[in-house]
Amino acid sequence: MTGFFQKKIESIQTLGERLKKHREEKGWSKEKVARALNINVRYIKLFEEDKYNELPPDIYAINILRAYAGWLNLSPGTVSDIYLKEKKLFFKTRQRKAEMLVNGWQRLLSRILNPKMLKYAVIFFIFGGLMVYLGIAVNRIVSPPELFIESPADNFLTVEHQVQIIGKTEKEVQLKINNRLFLSDREGNFNLSLDLQKGLNIIKISAQKKYSKERVVYRKIMVGENGN
Repeated sequence: MTGFFQKKIESIQTLGERLKKHREEKGWSKEKVARALNINVRYIKLFEEDKYNELPPDIYAINILRAYAGWLNLSPGTVSDIYLKEKKLFFKTRQRKAEMLVNGWQRLLSRILNPKMLKYAVIFFIFGGLMVYLGIAVNRIVSPPELFIESPADNFLTVEHQVQIIGKTEKEVQLKINNRLFLSDREGNFNLSLDLQKGLNIIKISAQKKYSKERVVYRKIMVGENGN
């Protein structure tokens, strides 16, 4: 039973694994073998790792391999034959994997591009686009309008008992100053005079569309006496 398993394990070893095993049994490093054969250590690594796609053309690779096999006291002819067979199998397997990948993509594309799937895709994108459009439209309706106050600045100091409120909002907006309705022009501009009291005046300016939230801006104005 033990012999059977040993033979089975050896039979599934690749050429590279066999070369590495023989080298290690002799206690030689890859670098030592490369120096002895006067070759680049990279070739030893490529042979032992079965990287057939990175090796040089066969006329050069086989010469290197035969020298390596001879150094390991293996039959150069047998090793060369195994190399050619495994290389052929390597590229055949690689090609098969590539074909399977291409076929997989082709099957996937054929499923996606069949009339039924295209129909569902068109419906999905139309429905998705409609939902996005409705979302934007609803957001425009409920979002508070823009409100810019050009004058006065916040924390404004003055000795006058009247101030000009100058600003701009959106069209068709309900404009309020200290909760009193005021009108803006067709473009949303407004220029209003507001009476002030001595001391601190807090002015609340708000704008709101029919179904939107309210946009509020505050201005603090301090009215002092002449000469202060």
